[in-house]
Amino acid sequence: MNRRKLIQSLAALGPASVASAFAQEYPARQLRLLVPYTAGGGTDLAARVVMKKLSEQLGQPIIVENKPGGGAALAYIELLRSKPDGYVLTTGSGVTSLLNLLNSKLPFDAATELVQVAPLASVPIVLVASNKVPAGNVAELIAYVKQHPGLSFGTPGPATPHHLAGVLFASMAGLQMTHVGYRGTAPAVQDVVGGHLPLAIVGLSTAIQFARSGQLKVLGVGSSQRSGLAPDIPTLAEGGLAGYDASYWYDICVASGVPQPVVERLHAGITKAVQDHDVRAALTAAGLEPMAVTRDVYRRMLRSERAKWEPVIRANNIQMGS
Repeated sequence: MNRRKLIQSLAALGPASVASAFAQEYPARQLRLLVPYTAGGGTDLAARVVMKKLSEQLGQPIIVENKPGGGAALAYIELLRSKPDGYVLTTGSGVTSLLNLLNSKLPFDAATELVQVAPLASVPIVLVASNKVPAGNVAELIAYVKQHPGLSFGTPGPATPHHLAGVLFASMAGLQMTHVGYRGTAPAVQDVVGGHLPLAIVGLSTAIQFARSGQLKVLGVGSSQRSGLAPDIPTLAEGGLAGYDASYWYDICVASGVPQPVVERLHAGITKAVQDHDVRAALTAAGLEPMAVTRDVYRRMLRSERAKWEPVIRANNIQMGS
């Protein structure tokens, strides 16, 4: 029985049966993954590594297309204009559902129109300090900033997870700090190394090389647990800010109309791909920590992230481009 006749025969049984039949044949052709950023970045690298393995599992090619622009909006707009059948995907992050709070001009509702399918890898972020800052740990830094209110911290840009992490740090520590948004990680780190910027919140993989050469200090990792990439570096919570957690990660999204069985098929495939030995090695070499969790666990993680970051964004009016 061909695909058309199969679905016709099941139509009388209801939408759920049709979706299930569709999922059994999925995927029947090439998939597209839209990356909202330029090639070569962390999101792009993680996506390409995992999609290559997923393509092998599904038996269909997955074409990765970089669609930067509009504060990542262009890729999402193209996704939502396509047929919601699971053949067009995008990359996202743990805070994708909060995009409308970070950018009030978006022509779509990320919380209701996008489905976050499965994580790819987490990105360890760290708080680093210039050697001019007389603080060797978090407790000493908090005391120093209280004596120097308004001290600046740099990030790769406004409304990035790093920016949110810095605002959360200041709020939990009761500090007055000034955010300086750069265009990327490299210039922020260079200004810390040069002594022009006292603090920055950046990716561990970039900062660690400068820390090892003594050009800056890493005061702590932003996640709730130490990073397997640098287990000797304590978390900020261990350093004196109990309960602090500013993890962030990359994931894969589809449009909300994609049949649930297809979403589950994609989740299972992505999770299996992330657990592959060669994929894990490639992600780790790039300074990323592979993530593989069940669908239910991931839903809980996303709800927790929204509950944590929404009040931070609203209270501080954090906006892209601001």
